Amino acid sequence: MLIPQWESKNLVFTEFSSDEAELAKSIFDSNLNVKAMDPTFREWSITEYEKLIAESNKSKLYDEQGAFYLRKISTKKGQLVGYIQMEFHAPSTGTLWLPMLTILPSFKGKGLGSEIVSSVIAVACEYANLQNVGLNVYAENISAFRFWYRQGFTQIRAFDQEIEFGKEYNCLVLYRELEA
Repeated sequence: MLIPQWESKNLVFTEFSSDEAELAKSIFDSNLNVKAMDPTFREWSITEYEKLIAESNKSKLYDEQGAFYLRKISTKKGQLVGYIQMEFHAPSTGTLWLPMLTILPSFKGKGLGSEIVSSVIAVACEYANLQNVGLNVYAENISAFRFWYRQGFTQIRAFDQEIEFGKEYNCLVLYRELEA
């Protein structure tokens, strides 16, 4: 199992408890303004968050294919910042997949996103033999693409056009190689 809690310079990463689905939903919903650029950002039912938390809190080995973890992110003063999802060895062995990073708007542009990414990768590498990190980002979400590019996600492995809710989106699969 991945450690349930760790700290970086300014942040604390913890598990969501089973009764915090509303909190997870509120973090995600604070970013619904990007839904025109990213179809992921739409209304999800509370049961989706309950499922994510339950899956994250299941006992599993970090080296299992697709081992999923969800971590709440707060400042060391206890202010909620956001959350991140991680999947180990997904979609392939040696890859850490980051399905979602969502940060409350009031904390964007303060350098915490970079700290989150570097801390998550460092902790994940302590637990698993990882060669790279991957994620999806929509080309229409220019600020998200720029953020991930600045974090070293410069390899475009796929470019897929998707139709969601009658609108066309361009999904990029980005990767970052890790140092051996």
